[in-house]
Amino acid sequence: MHMQRDNEGIRLPKLLGLAVAGATLLAGMVVMPATQASAAEDYGFAAEDDFVPGDLDTTKVPQLTVTKYLSLNDGYAPTGSAKDAAQLNANHDLAPAKGIMFKVREVEPTEGKSLADIDANDASTYVDKNDTVYAGVTDGQGVINKWYSTKPDGTIDVDENGKPTTELSFPTGLNHYYVLSEDAANSPAFDTVNNPNHLDLRKYKTAVNSFFGLPYATNGSDDNQTRGFIYHLHLYPKNVSTESFAKTVQSVKGRDGTAKNQTTATAGDTITYKLSQKIYNEGGSAAKNDGKLDVSELQGKGADVRLADRMSSSLKGDPATVKAVIRDSDGNTAAALTSTDFASDTSTNENPARLNDPSQKMFAEAPSADVTYWVFNFFTADGVAKAKAVNTSVMELEVTYDALVTGNGDSTGTGGVVNDAASDFSDNKDSEGNSQDPVPSHTNVTNAVVAFGSVQGKNQNPKYTALPGTEYRLVKNADTADKYLASDGNYYGSKDNVPAGVQVYKATANSKGLVVFAALPIFETPSKAADKTVQETSWMLVETKTPKDWRSPGIPFGKITYGDVGLTEEAIVQKYGRNAILQPNYDDLNFGHFDAPVSEVPEDTKMMFNNVAVTKYLAHYKTTDGDSPLALPLTGGRGILLLLVVGALIMGGALYARNRRNNAARA
Repeated sequence: MHMQRDNEGIRLPKLLGLAVAGATLLAGMVVMPATQASAAEDYGFAAEDDFVPGDLDTTKVPQLTVTKYLSLNDGYAPTGSAKDAAQLNANHDLAPAKGIMFKVREVEPTEGKSLADIDANDASTYVDKNDTVYAGVTDGQGVINKWYSTKPDGTIDVDENGKPTTELSFPTGLNHYYVLSEDAANSPAFDTVNNPNHLDLRKYKTAVNSFFGLPYATNGSDDNQTRGFIYHLHLYPKNVSTESFAKTVQSVKGRDGTAKNQTTATAGDTITYKLSQKIYNEGGSAAKNDGKLDVSELQGKGADVRLADRMSSSLKGDPATVKAVIRDSDGNTAAALTSTDFASDTSTNENPARLNDPSQKMFAEAPSADVTYWVFNFFTADGVAKAKAVNTSVMELEVTYDALVTGNGDSTGTGGVVNDAASDFSDNKDSEGNSQDPVPSHTNVTNAVVAFGSVQGKNQNPKYTALPGTEYRLVKNADTADKYLASDGNYYGSKDNVPAGVQVYKATANSKGLVVFAALPIFETPSKAADKTVQETSWMLVETKTPKDWRSPGIPFGKITYGDVGLTEEAIVQKYGRNAILQPNYDDLNFGHFDAPVSEVPEDTKMMFNNVAVTKYLAHYKTTDGDSPLALPLTGGRGILLLLVVGALIMGGALYARNRRNNAARA
């Protein structure tokens, strides 16, 4: 399986485009109170904590698991119990981050200081106790549970296959204290050279360090057996976005309405999205032209905030599900907004204008007309009154809605089930009062795709340029080329009754010639197995619509196969991330005589998908081309004309010869 991460691209997601680590343990605290060691009021611990009451067991080897969360807001400080993971995971504004490196060093106080003086963010208060550096990189679930040795350059020591060579364990016994820090410079997620979808370090707060003991001592009591040691410490550091706007995935539901445990999407699923805009309440200290919208700056004329969402053909929003609220600093709903508080347009196909500069558009122009723009304009006078009544230093303006994942592919060609959102607001200006670009957000879910280019043939000048408008479908094999793949894993003809909620897949080349199938059912089986795994696929590709004057290949191409067969959805997300773009083995997709070699495709025609160059191009022949592999003379054009002319000449000659014979016989 060929995989690409889709964290940002040109529009970097505010939840998945976060840079350096977020808030961690309170600096200097070596022993946390039991109420912080667990969220449970009874001071209970999860089994994963490996908590043992009483005195230290010097035979037990301690462990450390770090789970990296991405967040819009401060708060949710990490704790010392795995039991708190359920609470954190319930907040869909928190998302795990893949490819972030953390390092752990054992430390001791600098000379003249004690443990109580150690401040994890003040390097003058501690020194390294030894040369050992523990390093790990978060997986697709944001987790590090294995630690490895590093090389002098700070990267993890790996073998020729890229596998870490030396796994490290933490020492047993008392008096082992550590500082945890995030290493952005060596994090694959921030690698601008090797990661085409790298995260943008400029947009997020820098992490603070953590200081803790391991094994981790609790300060409970012997009476209720809460005094003891945690031998498997779980920490939940997070990043915090400095951006004022973000779009997040709140849930993915299957066509049966059941919420999925993983953010994987198949056509027929429903995704709940949320747009979040920060509004500040700084009272008399609010400054104009600072790029921050304050409640004192709200005018109530419908031009305070403009939120816009661009959905490609892979998504179809449901206007009936639109809801808007204002939340306070604690995340509580402070005000529900109605149609009298804001205006919305959920039906336009026109790229909306910027709020502060109507001569410019909210988005770069899409390479297809098959996109929908949803636009929300805040506030009316009634809406301003509700916002000003929220007595909090910062509030969140939120808009949520559902979108159906369709079988129509990704018309924008940016990542499958993907869409772009943007925010413009009245104070989105620089210090000189000049309008700034809308704040972008880009979001995706893990989905299986096929991407290739549809181009003109080698006989054109220039050759192999884009051929938009070609339509394609997927079939089981060459014997059933008129039955098309659907989201339930079955195949349907044009006259078949497709079950309710089932989507039949198709993909149409956009104006750049790019063709993308999205949200394919690689996890699905016709029996809908509960524990879904990657299935064996051998789909074939057929062209079902061809522009006028161009010849359809008329044959199925094969095959479309994926790797990682047998892995569960959870394992796929852990391996590749929550926003992975799973692509097939393109070496198996053979276009034969219709293949356009990548090296011969003009540079200005070469296509990108998810910020990576497309490797397959399907070439077409004109109906007048005589060298087409399927250029039979009876298919039309000059071929049949030539036959008719030749046939007429032959018949005329035969009649002439017969008349000559008849005349000779009479003579």
